[in-house]
Amino acid sequence: MRARLGCSSTCRASIAGVAMLLWAAPAIAETIVPGQAWLGRGREGWFWYQDPPPSVEAAPIEIPPPDAPESPVASVPPVAPPSEPAVLSAAWFRANLSRYKDEAIDNPTPQNVERFLALQHIMMDRATAFTDAFQRVVASSPYLDANTQRPIDSVGANAANEIASAATDALLRKLSANVGLVFFFQSDCALCAAQFEVLEGAQRLYGFTILYVSLDGKPMPDMPIPAWAPNVGQAQRIGVTAAPALALLRPPDQFAVLAKSVLSLPTLAERVLLQSRGAGWISDAEYEHTRPLNDRTLLESTTGLTDEMVADPEKFLAFIHAQKGAQP
Repeated sequence: MRARLGCSSTCRASIAGVAMLLWAAPAIAETIVPGQAWLGRGREGWFWYQDPPPSVEAAPIEIPPPDAPESPVASVPPVAPPSEPAVLSAAWFRANLSRYKDEAIDNPTPQNVERFLALQHIMMDRATAFTDAFQRVVASSPYLDANTQRPIDSVGANAANEIASAATDALLRKLSANVGLVFFFQSDCALCAAQFEVLEGAQRLYGFTILYVSLDGKPMPDMPIPAWAPNVGQAQRIGVTAAPALALLRPPDQFAVLAKSVLSLPTLAERVLLQSRGAGWISDAEYEHTRPLNDRTLLESTTGLTDEMVADPEKFLAFIHAQKGAQP
């Protein structure tokens, strides 16, 4: 029995050899079959997978920005707070009167209402004082008085209109000696008859010579034109393409377009004078006499005026008075 269960020295040597082979199996396997080193990792069991070690991220390399050129620090002057307007000044009333009115409406206590009414009364007193001074200055400064440009009351206005009308008639009769009217018409023109009647009035009142030119080379039916001529280039020369049209002609070759539509007699007279003034056929003084007002503009008196003069009332008025005194 012992002989069967016992193990001889030869048996023990065999077992030791097998153990050595088992321990050396991984190295042998790796040597014999590369990539099969897992054969020797039996102690890890079936769940032998291990997470890889965490990777170490390299810290980013910071590149310092280039040195900025040194610049001198500009000193910023302190901003002065806006000054409050003086109490009871015009600016103060604009900024505060509505606020006190709102307070009186929202909370109409006797004190709030009386305060608003008192402030309103003070503002009206200031406005009255300004109006009185305004009227005194206008009365003593004719160049600021609108009544010197044209009378305001009806009696003076009517007289100015009559004087201007007489000067207009006289100047138009003077012009008619050297200037004539050219009427461009067409045989089928529906408005030409109305313009023809106006031209007859201008001829009768002022003595203008009227030349009649037909754009289509035909006369107007039922219109007693004494003499007319076909268009042979006159209309194209002054830019007339349709009827009715009117032009002012000063022989031998000067002309000015008056209208390319129908004009009433007063408008015709006004445009004749205006175009004649622009062409230099009448003087500025002659033209001004036909207007029912005096030319007292201050715009031409402002040439050379500076901000410093305007800021100083005495310098400003001295400049204006000198300019007005230099004018005729």
